[in-house]
Amino acid sequence: MRQILLVLLSAFCFSATAQITVTAATFPKAGDTLKYAFDEAPVINAATPPGGNQTWDFSALKNQRTEQIIYHPTSAGTNLASFPGADMVVIGADGETYYNLTSTKLENMGFVGSQLDFFNVVATAKYSPVVVERRAPLNFFDIFQQQSNLNLPFSASVLPAAVLSFFPVKPDSIRVKVNLQRIEVVDGWGNCIIPGGNYPVLRMKSTEYSKTGAEIKLGFFWLDLSQLLPSGGGGPFGNLLNQDTTVTYRFLDKVNKEEIAVVTMNAALSAPTSVRFKNNKTTSVEDGFYDVPDAADIQASPNPATERVQFECKNIPSGHYTLKINNLFGQEIWRQSVHISGRQSVQVELGKFQRGAYFYSLADQKGRVIGTKKLVVVKP
Repeated sequence: MRQILLVLLSAFCFSATAQITVTAATFPKAGDTLKYAFDEAPVINAATPPGGNQTWDFSALKNQRTEQIIYHPTSAGTNLASFPGADMVVIGADGETYYNLTSTKLENMGFVGSQLDFFNVVATAKYSPVVVERRAPLNFFDIFQQQSNLNLPFSASVLPAAVLSFFPVKPDSIRVKVNLQRIEVVDGWGNCIIPGGNYPVLRMKSTEYSKTGAEIKLGFFWLDLSQLLPSGGGGPFGNLLNQDTTVTYRFLDKVNKEEIAVVTMNAALSAPTSVRFKNNKTTSVEDGFYDVPDAADIQASPNPATERVQFECKNIPSGHYTLKINNLFGQEIWRQSVHISGRQSVQVELGKFQRGAYFYSLADQKGRVIGTKKLVVVKP
């Protein structure tokens, strides 16, 4: 019996010392740049049973596209007055996202900008309460729950004509309401292997439930928009009113500010749909994106664009392709047939384009799409 107790005690001590603790030293701060790569068709197993001393081998991940997140001091933003107390801001093509940093939490306070989900109209959205993106200290089997809400009112005067034309009577305004609920469990620890690195990590399983609704105001009355739509939605609101459940596995170490890997699972939790992982193999180039060898890609520069935009097609197999620009409702605005072999640039004048967001894509002769991405056009 004594020997059994000694074995159990030894196993407990090994477990206690082998696990890491993630501290606030991993929180990004103003001036930091976090570099990530994405695999949109991963073949990995992230959803192993809970427990310790595991190895998650993601070394087969491919760098299909890359991203960098720059945390600026709030003086670089233009909307600090809407987020008093913010410590830093991330400025992207969609707008500005403000963060508060404490000794135990990195909090997302909200954003100012245009979002495809919200009619692509510039809006100020504040989380109430703020959404916690990072926590510290973080240990095996920690459990957290949080809930937050967004309320976004839009005057009819700023809504696109395509949105207003859906109604038989023009509403005075539309109010979008988003409820977020998130449950996070640190359910595993071990080693995570990604291209270019092997890291001792904690695994956090995050389950997020989001419900989006909308109301329209007619005179003195607010009406639930979902009650006015045909079954399954319709018009420009088909993707707006929804209930979603998203499960991700986040792998964090105690040194790097980038999350080592964030794996998004399919609805059945049987396979990953995408992975964002720490980018260890990139070379910086201008315009704030990164060049990944051997990855077929198309990038718009500058983005946002004003008078013209240049599409950089990289590592494209030789052949004939169609470059297209569509608006948010899928209507084709512009297209051009091009012959590409390797790398080629295509410049497009934007004089006839209206201010707003568009999608650009490159497809081969068989209709296979190399990539579909967002282009933002701004006007003085």
